[in-house]
Amino acid sequence: MNSKKIIGFTTTIPVEIIFAGGYMPCDLNNIFITDEEPMKFIEKAEKDGFPKSMCNWIKGIYGVVMEKNIDTVIMVMEGDCSNTKALAEILEFKGINIIPFSFPFDKDRDVLKREMEKLTEALKVDKETLISTEKEIVRVRKILQEIDELTWKENIVNGYENHLWLVRSSDMLGDYKKYKEMAISFIDEVKIRKKIDGVRIGFIGIPPIITDIYQFLHSIGAHVVYNEIQRQFSLPFDTDDIVERYLRYTYPYDIFSRIYDIKEEIKRRDIKGIIHYVQAFCFRVMEDVILRETLNCPILTIEGELPRQLDTRQKLRLEAFIEMLTEMDN
Repeated sequence: MNSKKIIGFTTTIPVEIIFAGGYMPCDLNNIFITDEEPMKFIEKAEKDGFPKSMCNWIKGIYGVVMEKNIDTVIMVMEGDCSNTKALAEILEFKGINIIPFSFPFDKDRDVLKREMEKLTEALKVDKETLISTEKEIVRVRKILQEIDELTWKENIVNGYENHLWLVRSSDMLGDYKKYKEMAISFIDEVKIRKKIDGVRIGFIGIPPIITDIYQFLHSIGAHVVYNEIQRQFSLPFDTDDIVERYLRYTYPYDIFSRIYDIKEEIKRRDIKGIIHYVQAFCFRVMEDVILRETLNCPILTIEGELPRQLDTRQKLRLEAFIEMLTEMDN
């Protein structure tokens, strides 16, 4: 068992700093959704007073912190969920050590640099160690880019596999060296595969709470060649400047940066249609209005609420959408 101290966090942050401090980073979202019984975390939150009419990701994160006895959490106060501040206050009330971090809405480089310096100071990270750690993690990120390219260029990695490798890059399962070895082994395994057929679609919005959506899409003839936010989590940017890397990361900032990125990838990956996933009770649902008017591509919006499989209505809508795209593509 790894004896390093675990530091949880609520969304992608400069994980290089946590690793350089000798800690084990833990993306609380991933612990929640990959558990065999994720509902127990939601039930814990509701038992402790969280309302039914609240995003279940927030309740899941709270439940994970309480059930897994995580005593230190980095909370992203600006650039993530609008409920994070209240969650931070509740966790602090419960005795959890809270380390605040913010992405400046206006992408002010000096402000972001100072936020990263504050995090470095809070975790007592040696600057030389940070530089060397960052260089090693950049190599891991390049391998993840290769997995992404094997999805949309070579068509031998499916959308679910792409989703898993990229979404887990937020904490690299707590060990970036082992994660690198795992990724290299995965690439070696898939290179002998046959190409995946199917209409090429993109998946935008936060990673879904629905547990079988990728598998279902694959079963009805769709090939997910683009996972927007998951790809952003992997920070696939060609720069040696760590501050610049997190400035290019679109998720915490305005939607217009995201739209530019999505448009570029639709063109580059020859995407025929987009699925926009939205989470019930999340403020980001409203962004669907802008996305529909700015993306020149058929869009289907799917809303999820609980960590469970697709219901019949959702399946019918997805089937109709993929059938339409397939006919348009022929």
